[in-house]
Amino acid sequence: MESRLPRLGLIQGTPSQSSLIRDIQNAPLDKLLGSAVQNQSMAEAVKAGLCVGLDAWEEAHAIAQDLDTVEGSYWHGIVHRREPDPGNAKYWFRRVGLHPVLKQLGSQETLEELASLTVFDIIVQSGSWVPGRFIDLCMECERGETPEIKPELQALQKKEIELLLTYCIQNAMGA
Repeated sequence: MESRLPRLGLIQGTPSQSSLIRDIQNAPLDKLLGSAVQNQSMAEAVKAGLCVGLDAWEEAHAIAQDLDTVEGSYWHGIVHRREPDPGNAKYWFRRVGLHPVLKQLGSQETLEELASLTVFDIIVQSGSWVPGRFIDLCMECERGETPEIKPELQALQKKEIELLLTYCIQNAMGA
């Protein structure tokens, strides 16, 4: 199934869908998910992820920083990685620990799905994605040191956001 999420730049852009962002912020969580919410914090994490997907940095940051959960820390780390504020991003990813999404990102399945990637072995250690290494590669790329890997990093970032958003949706609905 082809994803509908855009391929975001490694560094935040300008949100272009302000009415959709407002709708996400204001929608009752059960209406947003189309189902009864079983986990309020996870549902708020979904809102943070949707704002990240729309390049709405301020809105995503506001939601993520108010979530005292591992997923809130994960979204917070992504927001600061894209800011770019690598030190702050690494701080938030240290708070995440070994999240199931990091294991998925480091899996053979992800490698096979994104088979053309040359950076995978740099980012994955012992079958798990290492966020600090990904952050470092993003910063190198944005400084112009390794522009040739930008499409790969964007593909990995897109996969990361999709997996984390899916994880949050499933857990918000108690699936």
